[in-house]
Amino acid sequence: MAAFLLLVFFINISVVSGSSMNPTLKDGDRILVAHTGYVLWYGDVVAVWAANLNNRDTGEMGELIVKRVIGLPGDVIYIDGEGRVYRNGLMLKEDYIMPFDVYENKGNASFPLTVEENCVFLLGDNRNHSTDSRFVDTGGSEVYVGCIDQRCIMGKAVYCLYPFDRMGVVK
Repeated sequence: MAAFLLLVFFINISVVSGSSMNPTLKDGDRILVAHTGYVLWYGDVVAVWAANLNNRDTGEMGELIVKRVIGLPGDVIYIDGEGRVYRNGLMLKEDYIMPFDVYENKGNASFPLTVEENCVFLLGDNRNHSTDSRFVDTGGSEVYVGCIDQRCIMGKAVYCLYPFDRMGVVK
């Protein structure tokens, strides 16, 4: 009963789907997601419910995705043509991203972008292979992420459980 309560209310195990978080997390990684006991901050890796993405398993709308927090409410985000990310005018040092020669997957958001109240701006670590907050609703968009309402955050990814050779704290 204690294990059931723990898994329902405090933590759960999620499976990473796709390559959008390479090299930090890889397709098939099992991660421990904490639902409580954390303060959301820059650089956190979070599991969120993206209501406007097609679910890979069911084909219906709504998908659980794992991304990194880049912007909090009120932050001004700018991504230049080379893929460098600026928050409030300062370029981020992002040692965790997958290197790329050409920035191709730019999304359709207009920058600079101010993160709305109660929302977060999220990016995948593998920017050329990530559908994230750079993809916004343009009025006719059927599939997008945009800034995510904080109520859609399922929790913070805290530990990679499997595969065993990648076991450790998610950074």
